[in-house]
Amino acid sequence: MVQLAIGANVMAALLLLACGLSSEVNPAVHPRLALFGLGFPLLLLLNIAFVAFWLVFHVRHVWLPFAGMLLSIPYIYDYCPLNWPEKRPADALQLLTYNTEFIGKGVKGDDGRYPLLDYLAASGADIICLQEGVANKTPKPEYVDSIMMAAGYQVRHLKDGKPESQIIYTRLPILSINRIAYESTTNGSLAMELQYGQDTVLLVNNHFESYKLTPEDKKKYKEIIKDPESGHAESNSKELVRKMAGASRLRGPQVDSVLNYIKASGREAVIVCGDFNESPISYSCHRLSSELTSAFRQSGNGLGLSYNQKGFYFRIDHVFVSDYWQTYETHVDKSAPWSDHYPMITYLKKRKKEI
Repeated sequence: MVQLAIGANVMAALLLLACGLSSEVNPAVHPRLALFGLGFPLLLLLNIAFVAFWLVFHVRHVWLPFAGMLLSIPYIYDYCPLNWPEKRPADALQLLTYNTEFIGKGVKGDDGRYPLLDYLAASGADIICLQEGVANKTPKPEYVDSIMMAAGYQVRHLKDGKPESQIIYTRLPILSINRIAYESTTNGSLAMELQYGQDTVLLVNNHFESYKLTPEDKKKYKEIIKDPESGHAESNSKELVRKMAGASRLRGPQVDSVLNYIKASGREAVIVCGDFNESPISYSCHRLSSELTSAFRQSGNGLGLSYNQKGFYFRIDHVFVSDYWQTYETHVDKSAPWSDHYPMITYLKKRKKEI
């Protein structure tokens, strides 16, 4: 019995590390293998359960799960960081990134207003990056712009005639706006240059490739989690993996295109944010972390679950910044329930240069 438990614990520890290492796998080459990181939280919980098991039944083996988690500390901290709270400076910029699900599907409150739109206008953010921001239905894009401009925001749209679902509202002067070219049917990345004091900030608002899971797909996923031994679990799993791997295959080159754009710009002050459709243990976050810093890792705490659909507990909305910035009080605002995402908010201030 003890030997069997030791073997299971060693396997759980190795799989936890393998999940973390899968973030380095390019999904354009190995799309299914890149999905392995989605299992990271379950394997982390399993290793924590082994700690409790050994403390109760055979304490001298408790080092096994601890050793496994020690090997995976960088990935654990990516997934669930713990930071000592540091109060933001009074003059820090506030950035809000939010997949609004097309302004909360256009649902009005009892007062006849759009509560999500009122939330944005009253947020006080200096920069607001929306994904699935508006559609050519209710509310109309022109109406949303008018409300935001009345609240003191500027907006500039692309003139290429293509649909826009990534939108930036800002109180900083807008210098330029461009679309970053890459393969996608419904998603995209919007690059905007902003004037910040004497400096130019490159801001990239992203909505990387969606899994495009239907309500039926989500139902199948919940059934698999609830009863993995059911007769339909295997066929349902294969279909979901096929669909998710297809989206993952596209996201790899998309994030690479964004990084290439940033490098070509030569800008020192960089902010990259949006709905990545990826957990912190993913190729997208790993690649961006090689050049930038995760705001949530730097100044957030806990899991920061930003996708708010029951049964889907992930942080798939992210903010990354260059060394030009120090971030403060990064958090997910769960007081905004109108979309299938919660907004992520962070505060940024230019770092003081060392003399």
